[in-house]
Amino acid sequence: MEDRKQHFSRPTMEKPPSLLNLTIIAVLLGLIAGFGGYLLGQNVLPSTNANYINLSQWTRGGNQAGQPLIDLAQKSAGSIAGVYRPVAAVSSVGGPLFSQDDFLGSAVVVTSDGWLMSTDQVIKNKQVVIALGDKLYEPLDLKRDLFSGAVFVKISANFLSPIDFQLTDEVKTGESLFTGIDSVHSLEDTFYTTVLANAHYVPEKYLSTEKIDYYLQLGEVQPANILAAPFFNLQGNLMGLAYKLDQETLLVPSEYLKQAVKNMLNSTERVKFGLSYVDLDNNSGFTKKGVLVYNPSVSPVTFTLPAGKAGIKAGDLILSVNNNLVSGSQSLTSIIQNYRVGEKIIIKIQRNSQTQDIEVQL
Repeated sequence: MEDRKQHFSRPTMEKPPSLLNLTIIAVLLGLIAGFGGYLLGQNVLPSTNANYINLSQWTRGGNQAGQPLIDLAQKSAGSIAGVYRPVAAVSSVGGPLFSQDDFLGSAVVVTSDGWLMSTDQVIKNKQVVIALGDKLYEPLDLKRDLFSGAVFVKISANFLSPIDFQLTDEVKTGESLFTGIDSVHSLEDTFYTTVLANAHYVPEKYLSTEKIDYYLQLGEVQPANILAAPFFNLQGNLMGLAYKLDQETLLVPSEYLKQAVKNMLNSTERVKFGLSYVDLDNNSGFTKKGVLVYNPSVSPVTFTLPAGKAGIKAGDLILSVNNNLVSGSQSLTSIIQNYRVGEKIIIKIQRNSQTQDIEVQL
């Protein structure tokens, strides 16, 4: 008998997938793969870029992996204010409708009885409105710290939540930071994350004891108006306030801001020491520790101020202050600014290859 081979397919009720269905399936698979890659990049792979945090979606979605950061962000939100151009005199945010152009920058609460801190790039006079929580405030008083650029504004409020300050010796390059910036037409803040790119950014070659001698440098940031935005570490401590310097986004270090708060509350002045110097530890071409009293453009010693009166001279190498070694992580200016006017300190210098101690009354 002749073998017969089946040369047709059995009829079926199933239709072959259409081109449209195949396209939809491919798109869905692509979205799933892309989202998986996003999660991998956010949670596993390191990144130096700033990332937008949609706090409300994270909370509603129940993303437990990000819960510690969400808790810190929500805790800090009550201490972050927005600074706006005045639109109208009202008592709540429900009154005037601010535009993005009206937003000047940020401020943070530093005392429970109504003192907030911003910078001179945001607050230049009392003609501003402070938005904190669901209230709007007009400034009652204004104080400035010319050394750091910090500006303090007093509002009629009590029982506020002051921010916590970071300890300087715990600052580390590469650690994660986050900030909150007031959202226009909203009672909530917009949060961003970034990393600390440089824990000791020296702005100039020749420094002064009467000016900030170092800043903290940020990685990439996305906010359009970042001025005076407070950046916190993952312990919730303030690292600094955002400040623009030569198109660079930097942070005024918290140690200088903390000193400014103390001086403001105690009505005291910053120490004026009277030296210009080169930071040897952070300046290429030098390997020695300490700072060299030197400036080719001006006299590096002001003879009417404490350093000059005590006999410190151009060319002296300053090694320590009260046995605190001067180094890249502990600068001369930062050490000096921890003392008050009238106190006495011992400066160890090297002059003509000989070390000696000089007593200085501040």
